[in-house]
Amino acid sequence: MKPREWRLLETYDVSPALAMGLDEALLLGSDTSVGPGSAQEAGPEPTLRLYTWQPDAISLGYFQAFDDVPAAHDHAAVVRRLTGGGAIHHHAGELTFSITLDAGDPAYVGSVPDSYERTHEAVMAALRSLGVPGVVMRRDAPCLSDRDGTGMCFHESTPQDICWPMDREPGLRKGVGTAQRRIRERGRGRILHHGSVKLGGSPLEPGVATAAEAIRSAVDIEAAAAALKDAVCAEFGVRLRPDSPTEVECRRAADLGQRYGSPEFLHRSVRRHWTPSKRSK
Repeated sequence: MKPREWRLLETYDVSPALAMGLDEALLLGSDTSVGPGSAQEAGPEPTLRLYTWQPDAISLGYFQAFDDVPAAHDHAAVVRRLTGGGAIHHHAGELTFSITLDAGDPAYVGSVPDSYERTHEAVMAALRSLGVPGVVMRRDAPCLSDRDGTGMCFHESTPQDICWPMDREPGLRKGVGTAQRRIRERGRGRILHHGSVKLGGSPLEPGVATAAEAIRSAVDIEAAAAALKDAVCAEFGVRLRPDSPTEVECRRAADLGQRYGSPEFLHRSVRRHWTPSKRSK
């Protein structure tokens, strides 16, 4: 049986605004993003996007208050994501990915936790292929990387978060953060699944797991991207078709991206669906 086809976009060293604008453009979809020979009713192609940021930036979770993230106060580049969760520092030692698809796609059939589970299985397989030992989902174990008061995604863990031990210590530290946004667009359910994989460390996220420290060797973006592409194909039973954003998508991404770093969007009033941890250490 011929595997289903997903679109693959690799857009490295993009500006924070364009990074977010393109993910929104892919989430919303367009007539030009329908696969070759597909009927329009089938919707936009499922898309795996791999990217890095230039310059480095902090992205706030959609429901986070700006003041809950001390690191954002003095950082030169800050945006707000469409997806929830905590803030993330996107830097040279980090690979970001997004998956955009219809809510009824076979890859994400079932519950919301099921869709996280499958995506995390793919990411864990990629990390293991890079040589990272002891990669697991946190489940009931606490994470040594959890910290109060920073507002950072990697300092707050949940049972499905991907973690691994560092330097032969007995506990786990979080090394991957993911979050989703689900919408209805033109009568169709759509999903954006964001992910951040820590290959190297950042002074803004001390104490988290990194692939480089786990294997005691630098992990470059190209190797991590190749591992993740292979793992996605294996987990979801698809093949990836390399592509580039269309002119329509680029224009739309540029327009949509303008709001992500705007003062109004960054400092907007938020309902606290996400709150800093109240754990006592």
